[in-house]
Amino acid sequence: MDPYSSDGHDGLVEDGRILNDETLDILGQMAVAQAEAGIDIIGPSDMMDGRIGFIRDALDNEGFTDTGIMSYTAKYASAFYGPFRDALDSAPKGGDKKTYQMDPANKTEALREAFLDESEGADYLMVKPALNYLDIIHILKENTSLPISAYH
Repeated sequence: MDPYSSDGHDGLVEDGRILNDETLDILGQMAVAQAEAGIDIIGPSDMMDGRIGFIRDALDNEGFTDTGIMSYTAKYASAFYGPFRDALDSAPKGGDKKTYQMDPANKTEALREAFLDESEGADYLMVKPALNYLDIIHILKENTSLPISAYH
C-alpha cells in the first residue's frame, strides 16, 4: 500500500502506529478488485500479520477460489528498497518499516512465517530481496512443498 498512501507505510497509520487489523480489510478489498479485473495470482507485499488468511477468505467468499496467492513470506528490512522508494516518493514519512518487515539476522522467523503463510492458504512463497538471502531460500525449499520465488 505504500505507493498509494501519503505516509509511505504498507498499512494504515494512526498516531504513528500501524493498524494491522484495519489494514487487512483494505488488502482484502484490493485483492478482490484485482481478481475481478482478471488477475491470476495476488502478491501482497505488505507484511501485515494474518494477511494471507484474510485475503484467501476474501477471495473465496467472492468466488475466486482459483486465484493464487504469492506471499512475500520473507521480506526483509533492507536498504535495497531505497531506489524504489525514491522513484515512487514512497519512503516512510515517519518511523520505518522494521516493525513489520523481517529482521535480517533472524532465520527462524522466515521459517515460522512460511509455515503460517502455508497454513493460511498461500500458493507460493517469496523471498525479497533474494540475492542476499539465498540461505533463506534454501531453508524454505527444504521445509515446505510450496514453490519458492525470488525477487531482487
